[in-house]
Parts: sequence; structure tokens; C-alpha cells
Amino acid sequence: MTKPHLLVNCPVSSHNQEIWPERFIPHYVGDLTDRSALLSDVGEQITAMITDGPRIVDKDYLDALPSLKLIVCLGAGIDKIDASEAGRRGIAITNGSGTNATSVADHVFALMLAVARQILPNDQSMRQHGADEECPKVTTGTIYGKKLGIVGLGAIGMEVAKRAQAFDMEVFYHNRNRREDVDHTYCGSAADLAGEVEFLCLSCPGGAETHHLVNTGVLTALGPDGILINVARGSIVDTDALVDALQKGVIRGAGLDVIGGNDTMRKPLCDMTNVVMTPHLSGNTLEAWNLKNDLANRILSAFLNGKELPNRVI
Repeated sequence: MTKPHLLVNCPVSSHNQEIWPERFIPHYVGDLTDRSALLSDVGEQITAMITDGPRIVDKDYLDALPSLKLIVCLGAGIDKIDASEAGRRGIAITNGSGTNATSVADHVFALMLAVARQILPNDQSMRQHGADEECPKVTTGTIYGKKLGIVGLGAIGMEVAKRAQAFDMEVFYHNRNRREDVDHTYCGSAADLAGEVEFLCLSCPGGAETHHLVNTGVLTALGPDGILINVARGSIVDTDALVDALQKGVIRGAGLDVIGGNDTMRKPLCDMTNVVMTPHLSGNTLEAWNLKNDLANRILSAFLNGKELPNRVI
């Protein structure tokens, strides 16, 4: 039996690199790969692709893969994949929803506590004063007992809500649809949600539907005691509006794992002591990496055996 050809468009685990040749003929797209030459050589034979959230798979890419039947996205978000075009061609798409949910939820609280408790300014004061515990400090309140709003109560949002219970936080949420399986308070819009809470966490998908969902109106509703946490996609927040809100005290602070806009738009955030930023790493833990790769392997096995694909979204 001829082995199917597999295009690996992103980093994968060494374990999968070792075992996939037993069932596939893998082709790897790396930083130094001449992708055009590779696709010209084997593109017509590729039937499955492994990719991840940041990498663009557009119509032109799909044109070079006329035999493609499956796209396995390691990440939860598929907004960089032309899903409508893939669907039109009968290409199935799976994602990694759930594999990084616990890791991202942990990071939500890392950011929330870092901003609310002013960890960075206080750390800097310690370093400037020889680690003297009696140096100048910024005193703060606590997150305990506060109101938390979650935009996107999916796998990640549910893990965030679970952790919020340990802090005795009251949980509110906004989804496209109300969930009947939770007791948390539903709000019909992002603005309504922001008006109810002190912490607003974004864990919803990116894409056109949520582009600039958090704008001046939502930030104004969040108010001067409010803190925004974004572990979803930078495009969900209007960065110009966020910078303006932070500079004018419209909101108290922000914890950002993703940031939209260009260099000029983002630069003012670098000078703000009420902002904590991380380089899109909330889901990048060793545990999540292993779960993503294990799921990808199970999806490929199902694909080979003609069985139902786990985590199929298209």
C-alpha cells in the first residue's frame, strides 16, 4: 500500500517526527525551506497537512495542494486558514481545542494577578533598592471576591471560570448563545458584560465576527476600576482605543498575551506601568505541547482508517 503524503507546515514533536514515516511520507516546511520548490515537486501528492494558529493557509496555498483532504491545526484558532475555501473544496479541518485550555487559563490568572497586584512596579522598586523589603511600594487591592467577565465561554473560558471559583469571584459571560449547562450570569453583549465586571477576560475566537469587538464603548463600560485580559487574538481589541483608555484612566490596566495593530500603535504600551505583556505564550507549555501532538496523531490515525475525525470543525 502506498503511503499518503503529509505536509508538516509547523513545528511538531520529535516523537511524531519519528513515528509518522511508518504511515506517511512527511514533507517539512521549515524556516529555510523553499516552499514554492517543495510544493512544485510534491504538492499534487499531499493529502493531509499539519499547521498551527499563526501560519496562513490561504487560497493560493490550497491551490498548490489539489489533492488535500485534511488540515490538522494544532492550535484552537483557525482564523488564519481560509476555512470557507477549504470547505468549498471538501477539505476537512480539525483544531486543537481543549489541548491548551488549562495552560491558557493559568496564564489568565498570572496576568490578572500581575496587573491587579502591581507585581512589575513593585519588583522594579525592589531591584532599584538593593532588594530591601522596606523599599517604596505600590499598594493594591485583591482579586478575591471581585466580578469576572468572560467573553467566550468555551474550553478555555470554562477553565478560567473554574479557577475563578477558588478566588470566590462572581462569573459573568458573553457568548454567541446562552449556555444552558452553567449557572454563570449571561450578558447579551460585550458592552453589557463589561458594565457588570471589574475584570474582563477575552477567550473567544478571532476573525471577522469578533474584529474590534472590544472598542471605546466596551472599555468605557469596563470603567476606571476595570482590567482587561486578552489571551485570545489581538484583532479582538481596537489597540488605538485601548491605548487611549489606558492613558486617560478610562480603565485601570491590561494584561495582554496578544496585541493587534502595527508597531506605532503598540509602542505606547511599552511605557505603561499598568500593562503586563507576554509574547503569545499562554498556551505554550510543555503539557499543552504534548497534548496537541497526541491529538494530531490521533486525528491522522482516524483519517487513515476512515473514522470520525476528533475535533473536526469543518
